[in-house]
Amino acid sequence: MEFPSGIMPLYRGTIHPLIPNMSFVGYLESVANLHTAEVRSIWLARLVDDKFKLPSVQDMLDQTMKDLEVSKRATRFYKRHCISTYSINHSDEICEEMGWNAWRKKSWLSEAFSPYGSQDYRKEK
Repeated sequence: MEFPSGIMPLYRGTIHPLIPNMSFVGYLESVANLHTAEVRSIWLARLVDDKFKLPSVQDMLDQTMKDLEVSKRATRFYKRHCISTYSINHSDEICEEMGWNAWRKKSWLSEAFSPYGSQDYRKEK
């Protein structure tokens, strides 16, 4: 895998698919996306605790490439990491992978019109 733009391909913005024993938390973030770094930390802790398994290396590579393509189409910052334009979708995917409900609000109205914050990603019971 070669990325001439200098982007490091990280699955869920945290783990390189070919080096799953090393992780990065907060690497792709700005101060505006602190809850995304928190969700990734929860995801990583649950992974280490064997609460779920990583997909195959090929599936992780495919997802990473898909994320990079979305980033390239969705933002002018594609030459460096930036998930700000699709951080809610990214967090939803992480929740689903952990077995959590991706809808984090109490009603569909709140889900559609309220902003997301770290309080929305509290541990599920």
